[in-house]
Amino acid sequence: MQLFLHLIISLILAWNISAAIPAVLQPRFRSPLAGALKTLLLYVICLFPIIPDFLMTFIASFVVFIIYIFIFCRDRKEKTAAFSVIFFSIIGSWSYLSAWWIQRLSTMKLPAGLSVLVAVLLVILAVLYFSIFRAYFKQVAESDLLGFFTNRMWYYATVVALAPSALVMSLVSSRGGNTFIQQLLAFFSIAASTVIFPLLYQMGRSARLSEENARLRTQSEYYHGIEAQQLEIRKLKHDLMNHLTVIATYLDLGENDKAVDYLKEIGTKFSELTKQYTSSPLINAILNSKRQKAAAEGIELTVKADVQGDISADSMDLCTLIANSLDNAIEANPPDRKIALELLSDGEMLFFSVSNRYSGEVKGSSDGTFISSKEDRKNHGFGIRNIKEAVARMGGKTEITASGSVFRVYAEVPMKKIR
Repeated sequence: MQLFLHLIISLILAWNISAAIPAVLQPRFRSPLAGALKTLLLYVICLFPIIPDFLMTFIASFVVFIIYIFIFCRDRKEKTAAFSVIFFSIIGSWSYLSAWWIQRLSTMKLPAGLSVLVAVLLVILAVLYFSIFRAYFKQVAESDLLGFFTNRMWYYATVVALAPSALVMSLVSSRGGNTFIQQLLAFFSIAASTVIFPLLYQMGRSARLSEENARLRTQSEYYHGIEAQQLEIRKLKHDLMNHLTVIATYLDLGENDKAVDYLKEIGTKFSELTKQYTSSPLINAILNSKRQKAAAEGIELTVKADVQGDISADSMDLCTLIANSLDNAIEANPPDRKIALELLSDGEMLFFSVSNRYSGEVKGSSDGTFISSKEDRKNHGFGIRNIKEAVARMGGKTEITASGSVFRVYAEVPMKKIR
């Protein structure tokens, strides 16, 4: 009966975990044969008994499961690693608890009827637990919140998920001890494994709110730029009679060259406020606004734009890419007072580049990002991350380099909206 009970508990465990994995991680193989093989291998992994004094069994099961996940799933490595730990926390906790009870049933010499009752109660407990597990998991899997996770958030989730596994490992490696305390800790590890899912849900909500706030700030900045641009245009229109009077005076005095120069100056100022770089009013407004901002800082922003076709990529993500890149370049205070922007296309892809010179040292972190040199690092240093995440959402790729005293942000994004 003990063997039969172990097979049943392992089957319940493998069935629920195998159904959960493809809901959060992209499967590498999609054929029915691969699906059947994947479920069978997971069942074999769940069959490994994790029992006291056999620490190597636990470690071996953990390693095999992680290899299994990385073979059959393809996703961001941070996300894949996090769910490897999260799911194995459940597998390890349940394997330890069920193996412990099955071992006790074999040694306690209970009457057959009582042994069957204990076995049935253990199966019922497993079914009830995975009903709760499915409810929590469904809430996370059916939302789009996981897409808002940053790499750092996945690292945090992995560390939190390691706690139940570490607890089970300590139980496995312990010899003797208080049986009641050990069982209480085993139940606690199972509960902690399940609580991770509502925690992920709340983390995702927080990340989404942060991104929405960032988008709103970008949108607000865009509209402020439009407003400032319109204000300058209204000023030009308001002073139009004065300008015409000056031109007429020059003409009356026979100073035609001065009249022409004055007229060119007005035309240049008006064209700078309403310069059309692309067919996108949004991009034009951002570039005009940032060009004025750079000029106020004594920085020359040169723009090379050759975009063929309409741009229908997500407007706020485009705004994040362009505005953050130019803001970073302006705030870098380039020693040669120049910033170069290129915006090109081949009809399908948009190629974006902003480069500026810098003085001093640009510090990089281990994850490939750059560390802000501002004193208030807690509230700065998000520009690069926002750029990368915006480009990723548009289905593009980013390359950020700092070499030869030149800092460059390069991105390729589809011109068409992908979602």
